[in-house]
Amino acid sequence: MEIKAKFWIENRGEVVLGGGKTALLLAVERLGSIQRAADEFGMSYRHAWGAIKRIEQRAGFRIVDTKLGGKEAGARLTAKGKTLVKATDSLLKDLQTIVKKRFQKEFQSHFSKRKGDNYAALGQ
Repeated sequence: MEIKAKFWIENRGEVVLGGGKTALLLAVERLGSIQRAADEFGMSYRHAWGAIKRIEQRAGFRIVDTKLGGKEAGARLTAKGKTLVKATDSLLKDLQTIVKKRFQKEFQSHFSKRKGDNYAALGQ
């Protein structure tokens, strides 16, 4: 058995960032392109652009800065966007680690390991 958990940040009841959106924005920063980030996630540019616009609207500030044409064409996270995305990514990873450790602690104390199973109920 394993535990699965999803976390996200909301503003006034609307999702701003979660694991998927954070990963998309990290890809934009790493690849320097919304199109390449969208391709990496198997989504259309339009879908990725719409997601970014919703994130910005819900966050209340610009997350991605785009430049058209020339040597510096592409997309990058704004300074404030980079801070938000990196902090969110770090927090989400920490929360997953905490949940996994707690699950292992609780289940190891109540269940025994049996070959072929991750955790098998005692007495079965």
